[in-house]
Amino acid sequence: MTTVTNEITGISPGIRILFLAMCYSPEEVSGAVLITELAEDLAARGHDVTIVTTTPSYPLGKVLPPYKNRFLQKEIINGVRVIRVWSYISTGKDFLRRMLHQATFCFFAFFGSIAAPGADIVFSYSPPLPLGFTAWFSSLLRRIPWILQLEDIFPQAAISTGVIKNPSTISFFSSMERFLYRHATRISVISKGFTRNLIAKGVPEEKIDLIPVWADCEQIKPMKKENEFTLENGFGGKFVVMYAGNLGLSSCPEVILQAAISLLKEEDIVFAIVGEGVKKDAFLQSTVELGLSNIRFFSFQPRALYPRMLAAADLHLVMLNEQSAETSMPSKTFNIMSAARPVLLIAPLSSEAAHLVIVNGCGMVISPGEGGLLAEEILHLKECPQLAIEMGKNGRSQLETEYSRRHCIRKHEDILVRVVTSRKVPE
Repeated sequence: MTTVTNEITGISPGIRILFLAMCYSPEEVSGAVLITELAEDLAARGHDVTIVTTTPSYPLGKVLPPYKNRFLQKEIINGVRVIRVWSYISTGKDFLRRMLHQATFCFFAFFGSIAAPGADIVFSYSPPLPLGFTAWFSSLLRRIPWILQLEDIFPQAAISTGVIKNPSTISFFSSMERFLYRHATRISVISKGFTRNLIAKGVPEEKIDLIPVWADCEQIKPMKKENEFTLENGFGGKFVVMYAGNLGLSSCPEVILQAAISLLKEEDIVFAIVGEGVKKDAFLQSTVELGLSNIRFFSFQPRALYPRMLAAADLHLVMLNEQSAETSMPSKTFNIMSAARPVLLIAPLSSEAAHLVIVNGCGMVISPGEGGLLAEEILHLKECPQLAIEMGKNGRSQLETEYSRRHCIRKHEDILVRVVTSRKVPE
């Protein structure tokens, strides 16, 4: 195995890492990007990396060519050994089907982990929370440590959005959550709010590692607005307000509708909604019923087009409703910062996402439900282009310093190497 000296610890790791994650595809513009970048960069730095994951199906809810939904299939992608297992495929818009998709993956991921070669450490992602059981059991069998990576706080995130209401179900998942927190060797979180949440649940602070979400500032760079995406979609001469991402339960598209109604007579302002999600159909229907010609919808764009799509907007929206403020951190914020575009965050002022935007001076924050204020802030930035430029520069500068891909992945590597070196294993 190739041995590479870790630039942080100064030791020679060459460790074997077994990742477990729902999604893994270099082509996706979603949460899969972060695990893809982490796995590929660790492989490039001399580690032996294997990932057990699903067959690509996001966001269409059907198996993407050239794949087939088989029990087990293996491939090598950019130096990473990828083992894909069978799962029930769902669009994710129906709760029960989405749960079945996750449950079947968590079950068959165990067989994928058995098919994986030797490993020194297991690293699993949550959600889905039950995947932690797969990771825990795999680490027990191999007698190796396990790191649990939290991208959302579950079941709290599902409870706060009303997805889970049954007391027995809540109790079941809460017990599962406490079990996994107790048995993980270490827990990696993406925000200070997550850290506070875990400490309140009795997790020792010294067991928690904070590594924020990142963006690739080499791939997503400041670009001119006039590019292929702008021209192909007739955005020339328009002030483009873009929302690019999942229209999930934590989003609040109704505030965009309110602002669009107020700005309907502003013919040079257009809203571009790029993405899918459980709230898209209702959002689209409301747009049609209200006759809002200033809102346009797009499907997720190819990864290669993503930087130009971001650059085509004058202002980017990020949404986080009241219920999700303490259990989510929108990762799209960091890509917007990397593109040097201003962020207009629609979220509670007390949220960590709001703190991020305000402290770094990379945008503005309004509370959910303030459609009129959203319209006012859009007009304000349109009339003060220099302010928008300064906000974009601030975000880019902070991104390069604290939230770059290189910086955050080195933090992950440092923790992985230290945990393997300590040889502490789950109970």
